[in-house]
Parts: sequence; structure tokens; C-alpha cells
Amino acid sequence: MNARTALRAAGVLVIVLALFMMLDLTWIRAHLGGADSQLRLAYAYGTGNGVEIDQEKAAHWYRRAAEQGDPRGQIALATRLDDGNGVTVDPSAATSWYEKAAATGSPVAQLEMALRFHTGRGAPRDDIRSAMWLILADQYVGSRPDGVELFETLKASLGEEELAEARRLAADWRAAHPDAARPVAADPSAQAAAKTP
Repeated sequence: MNARTALRAAGVLVIVLALFMMLDLTWIRAHLGGADSQLRLAYAYGTGNGVEIDQEKAAHWYRRAAEQGDPRGQIALATRLDDGNGVTVDPSAATSWYEKAAATGSPVAQLEMALRFHTGRGAPRDDIRSAMWLILADQYVGSRPDGVELFETLKASLGEEELAEARRLAADWRAAHPDAARPVAADPSAQAAAKTP
């Protein structure tokens, strides 16, 4: 074996050992309750990154992070509950987890709540509630085609009184969830007029 081959082998060995050590530390931190480590471990099991793919273990670790209030874990678990990936399909439970993530101010979860109330998947069909969640997710809506489509649909189908009710519900929600409030533009009325259905 020449020096170059020996050096490559040593480099590969160092990388493999580092991955094992990282996974071991992640595993330990995940068991001790670290949400970031739980999410990394869930991702590893879900993708086979350093471990054998195991969707049930991935769902388990996403649930652990979700139960600690981590919105990334809540959204990941909700997605799995919708798709049945490592868990039994349960749209109502998915909605509950999306709502918990939405309460942290996650616009991803807020848009998902708007879509759920519009379609009736895991929640009662209610376009006023859908518009409320869409208003709350306003900064994110334009970046997703399904958000833009829902915005246009609700804008065309709801009357002024219904839109006013949705705005009132959104304002009430923001007042009840001050930690989830996001900063608004210098002219809130202009922003609301531009983005509110």
C-alpha cells in the first residue's frame, strides 16, 4: 500500500468514525430530551442517513420533539399523520399538531390550517376560518402556489361581511397569542389591504 492510498483510507476512517460519534451523541442528546437532536435522529431514521431506514422510529422521534412544543417536530409529525408514513393515517390528529405549530407563529402551519379548513381534511369545512388562517399566514402565502390559489378562491367566494369576520377572528387570535405575532410593515393598513382576502 502506498502513502497516498494509506492517507485516503485514514481519511475515510476518520469520516466514518466522526459520523458514528455524531450519531451516538445525537442519540444520547435525543434520549435526554434535546429537541434538535430528536429532529436530527428522526431525519436520520427517515432518510437512512447513518442508520437503517425505519419510518416508525422516525415518527417516534418527531413525536418526541413535537410533544416538547417544537414546531418543526409538530409539522413533521402532522405531515406523517396525513401521509401514514410510520404511523396510522389520522387527519384529525394531524390538524391538532398543525394547530399547535400554528400557535407558535409558524406561517407554514398557519397556511396548512387555512387549507384544512377550506378542504375539510381533518377539520370542519369553514371558509371563514380558512380565511382567518390565511390572514395569519400572510407573509408566507405568496411563496406557495396552493396559498395563492386559496387566496384567489376565498377572495372570489366570500362576501365583505365574511371577510370582515375572518379579519376579526385573526385579530382576536393575534391578541390571544402575543408570542406568535410577527412584526408588521410600517403601514399595517396598506399591508393588510394588499395581502388580506
